[in-house]
Amino acid sequence: MLKVENLNVYYGNIHAIKEVSFEVKQGEIVSLIGANGAGKTTTMHTISGLLRSKTGSIELLGQNISHIDAHKIVNMGMAHVPEGRHVFLQMTVEENLEMGAYTTPKTCKDDLKYVYELFPRLLERRKQIAGTLSGGEQQMLAMGRALMSRPKLILLDEPSMGLSPILVDQVFDIIKELHKSGITVLLVEQNAGKALKISDRAYVLELGRIVLTGTGKELAKSPVIKKAYLGG
Repeated sequence: MLKVENLNVYYGNIHAIKEVSFEVKQGEIVSLIGANGAGKTTTMHTISGLLRSKTGSIELLGQNISHIDAHKIVNMGMAHVPEGRHVFLQMTVEENLEMGAYTTPKTCKDDLKYVYELFPRLLERRKQIAGTLSGGEQQMLAMGRALMSRPKLILLDEPSMGLSPILVDQVFDIIKELHKSGITVLLVEQNAGKALKISDRAYVLELGRIVLTGTGKELAKSPVIKKAYLGG
């Protein structure tokens, strides 16, 4: 589904991503875990076309997307839910969702129905201004908006950030539902315990480099991971 090879990304003179390579197979949940500043979000932005790598390549379903504009990548089957949600605060819930369907306008009504079934709270709030929603509701809206483009691969960047424990559980339940529906998931998440629990495979980023990889179960049992990320 996704193949990333030898990414090197810079912010000015700062070498943020260093020779990063990994892959996501169709039907998997794959997690990138690491501390703040490890390069997780920069990696996601590079994959979705918001940033450019000086080297290497990014392939989606066998096609090189390294130099394709972000909005065209959406049309190819990838959706990105950014860290911080970034919903359109002055628009209603339904208007936000409709914005997510700009690549698939003919199926908008069917997709709205699907998103409202997945997120009943959004149906209740569909005429409400997005800026008045709670943090958890805005996260649901950001995920729902991404689903409106009918993605084959969804990138989720810190979906549980700032949420209460109950809402964190709900978000991870939703991720599992998306996976069951056939959507491949690339997840960036600081809650390493929950991320590894649902992941087929995971990669650990430190200072812009991938330093460890394995199945979710393997990494959850790793003494290094337990000490660094799981409080063990």
